Amino acid sequence: MVEEMRPVVEGGSQEAAKAPKGKRFACAIIDLVVIPILLGIVAGLALFRAPEGVRNVALIAINVVWMIFRDFTFSPGRKMVGLKLTSLTGDKVTLAQAFIRNILLIIPFVLVVGYIVEIIFVFVKGDRLADNWAKTHVVEA
Repeated sequence: MVEEMRPVVEGGSQEAAKAPKGKRFACAIIDLVVIPILLGIVAGLALFRAPEGVRNVALIAINVVWMIFRDFTFSPGRKMVGLKLTSLTGDKVTLAQAFIRNILLIIPFVLVVGYIVEIIFVFVKGDRLADNWAKTHVVEA
């Protein structure tokens, strides 16, 4: 059996193996579906007695903070499937890059369209549209 050789990336501008689409999809299910549902349940229960408007704004804010946090700090989905997010130079993603990368997903009016566009880009190009804007990519860890 032939073993696939992958370059070792320790930083800098060396090229890492591009993340497989299947792993990216599994990561998205965990980070963009499972965890937001769990966060929503916990926050919804904690804010059960709050006025509906306050509860809705808080739930949106929690989701926005979660998406930026997962790209800037830690993503359980990427960790579980063995991927990492880096800038195109191989460095850690900045807070600005994390925000730009999620802009299509955090604007409420384009949320559904944003997810559809991002899914199409991952399947067709292998990277999200916003990865190009933020100058980031997802690679094998």
